[in-house]
Amino acid sequence: MTELTGTPGFARQRAEQTLSKRHLVALQLIATVALTVSLVVAATAVSIGDRLLARGDVTASPLLQTPLARE
Repeated sequence: MTELTGTPGFARQRAEQTLSKRHLVALQLIATVALTVSLVVAATAVSIGDRLLARGDVTASPLLQTPLARE
């Protein structure tokens, strides 16, 4: 026979509910930090690219130029 938990129906136990809430909060915190870091990295990459385009470094470099179409 199974042990009675004191909760009627299909309700979960109190400890499981608290534990699952803690896990959910931790997961949301990790996701928020990861999103923040990725946005900072993307903004940095865009600003560096804009600076290089403004100075003309990207277009002056022969390695980064696109090849011309041969006719």
